[in-house]
Order: sequence, then C-alpha cells, then structure tokens
Amino acid sequence: MPGRIDTGLWSDLQLTPDTVTRTIADARGFDEVAALLTAPGVRRVIVTGNGAQWHTSLALWLAWLAVPRPPVEVLAVPGGLVARGAFPWRDGDRLLALSSSGEFRDVIEAIEAGAPQPVAAITANRESTIGRAAAARALVHVDTLRARTHTQGYAGSLAAGLAVLARMSGDDVLEGAVASAGARLAPLVEHAAGLPRHEGARPHAGVCVGTGPVWPAALHTALCLREVSILPVDGYGTREGATTGRFATVPGDLAVTVAGPVPDPLLDEAAGILADGGAQVVGIACDPGADARLAPIMALPGALALAIDLAQSAGLDPDAPAWSGAYDRTSRR
Repeated sequence: MPGRIDTGLWSDLQLTPDTVTRTIADARGFDEVAALLTAPGVRRVIVTGNGAQWHTSLALWLAWLAVPRPPVEVLAVPGGLVARGAFPWRDGDRLLALSSSGEFRDVIEAIEAGAPQPVAAITANRESTIGRAAAARALVHVDTLRARTHTQGYAGSLAAGLAVLARMSGDDVLEGAVASAGARLAPLVEHAAGLPRHEGARPHAGVCVGTGPVWPAALHTALCLREVSILPVDGYGTREGATTGRFATVPGDLAVTVAGPVPDPLLDEAAGILADGGAQVVGIACDPGADARLAPIMALPGALALAIDLAQSAGLDPDAPAWSGAYDRTSRR
C-alpha cells in the first residue's frame, strides 16, 4: 500500500508552509481590502464562501469577536444564503467574498444579484470572475496543485483574511502571529508525515470537535475526512460534540479532538464521553506556541494525514475522489 507522502495531496501540503509565507510577505492587496471594508459609511462586513472557505469565514468571524473596539461588525454567512439575491442586505453592508478559484457560482451570483458595491475578495486568481468583479482583492499564492482537496488555497486564504483583520483593527499581536504562520506550519507537516498509520477497522461515521477559535479547525477536519476518506463525519464545537455529537455514536465510530494551544478540560471531557460510546478517539495537536486563531491552519497536517490513511486503507484514491465531477457541475458556472 502506498504511504501518505506518496500522494499528490501530501505534495500539495508540503508546499503550503512556503505559499502561506509568500502570501503574507507579499501582502498583495491587503491594505486595499482593509481600507474598503472600513471606509466611511461601512457598518457591517458580510464574509462568505463555500466548503473550506465557509470554514475560513467562520474563523475570521470568531477572530473578529475578540477585537476590543471593532470599527465595523463582521458576520459570516454561507455562500448559498447570499446567492441569487436571497440575502437581506442593509445600508452600510459590504461583501468580502472568499474563493480560491474565484469562480464559485454562489458567490458570483451574490455579486451579480444585489450585493452592495464595491465588493472585496480574497482569491488566488486575480483574473477570475470574482477577482475581476472585486474593487479590492487580497491575493493568495498557490503553487502547483495535484489533488482536489484544498491545501494552499485554504491556508493562504485564512492567513490573508487574518492579516486583513489585523489591519482593520490595528491588532499588532494578530499581525505578528500571522507573519509566523508558515514557519510554524512547516514542522507540523514534517511531524505528520512520520505519524504511525491509522490502524483498525474502517469507521462507520465520525465526529470532530474543537473549542472556541479551534471550532473551524474541527469543521475543516471533518470536511477533509468527507472529501478524502468518503466518510460521513460532522464537525462540532466541543460542547455540542459532547452532547449532540454523542447521540448517534456507536462502537467503531471515529472521534477526532482538535486541540488548541492551551489545555482544554472541556475537550478532554468530550473525548471521554465519545469514547464511552465506543468511538475510536484520535487527537490532533496544534503548535502550543501558536496563536489560537491560527488553529485551522495548524491542524491541517494532522487532518490530512488521518484522511489519507483512511482513504488508502479503503482502496480509495486521495487525489481523485469520485465526487469531483458532481462538485464541478454544481459549484461552477
């Protein structure tokens, strides 16, 4: 059986620390996006995306909740809820659209069907439909991609978004944390490459849990397991995972705990409750020195290592999942 490091997905991940570092160092369009979102008259920023970028939207919203005196309100809304003019825009709203490809249908429809102008975007493709429609765009660096699951685009979008928030709020601590993201991610990728392969019977289903700003990391870990391993896995905040997530847990299920940088008694409690239901508990640890707002990036190596192992043990190709065609038909124009 091939190892996880033999996959295109792992090759993409290995490039991610460098692409994140380059994204932050270049800071292309960051100041322009921050200025657009805090311009006179702006009261509320609606951040939207789909899939991995929806999780990025949530991570940005949670990071903004920690801002002591926010100059504007930030609200995360799924892409499908802003599509086709369905969202009730207010005076003073501004859209921040997240799409690595710049071609996600729901976001394009939102821009075309009533989103207040001008629009800001975070994208890896300046010449995409969304990139051209945006008055200001923060650009993410993406190198060669070999797999369908997002690595560089996801991590780069979150890093760019946090850098924009730091500029909007004057948060020097966040700005410094984001500047270190690529350097902190690199040893986690190297460590995850050498983790023992996940053993045991294939789970029936699973839950992933994380607390506070780590919650989006749990959501994205669940998405990786769905995308790559083709397993029905849900992501929860820790308390929801210990309650709602426990309801349908049966022996043989998978429970993934995503840890932040500080000890978390609630996460330990949830792990015990899920284990009592017969779940196989797997822990993903982040860099204990990293800012908690970087957790979705720091959890990526552990999430992908587990997802690739479970895919390969079932004879699945982590680089070419069966859902690709259906996804393209519904997500693109």
